[in-house]
Amino acid sequence: MGILEIYDMKLVMFMIAAAYFLGNISPSYLLAKKKTNVDIRTVGSGNAGTTNVLRYMGKKAAVAVLIGDLLKGAVASYTGYRLGGMEIGYLCALAVVIGHVFPVFLKFHGGKGVATSIGAMMMLEPTMVLVGLLVGILLIYRFRYVSLGAMTGVVLFSVQMFCYGSKGIPLAVSVLFALFILFTHRQNIKRLMSGTERKIGEKIK
Repeated sequence: MGILEIYDMKLVMFMIAAAYFLGNISPSYLLAKKKTNVDIRTVGSGNAGTTNVLRYMGKKAAVAVLIGDLLKGAVASYTGYRLGGMEIGYLCALAVVIGHVFPVFLKFHGGKGVATSIGAMMMLEPTMVLVGLLVGILLIYRFRYVSLGAMTGVVLFSVQMFCYGSKGIPLAVSVLFALFILFTHRQNIKRLMSGTERKIGEKIK
């Protein structure tokens, strides 16, 4: 029986809180500290995420960070779904992304939430995520702007949710994801419009 069916709100709140604190675990921050004793948020773009790690530490470190961020999103949403049903899965997905972007343990200065969002949504709506991911990858391949592909993919996910008739918490969370990703990429949007956004493969100078 799902959590919503037995109305155990204490357990629901515990799951959401656990998802948030799971999001606080930052692979990019921990790896950069261990390998270089540098706070990844103080170099390059200042973002605790895969792209900044790629530019600062190379491909192997970036892959490790990407996998870590995907996994924590997946674990949070899948656990919520299995214990409480689809709606709780979505709430845990939102919580883990908020924890990634605004981690209390890192003074609310984390990453932008793309990989964690993908990992979380992959457990709940794999087909829609794959469509958004494919479009995003094609845009990155064509224009070499990671931010453009990331934003497009996440926004496309919420558009698909709307078009296929999703309602309630799932639709609301998908829209919040899109707005959230656009917010965390606001500086990237400005740089894209001005033509100063870094392309993938460019090293930090």
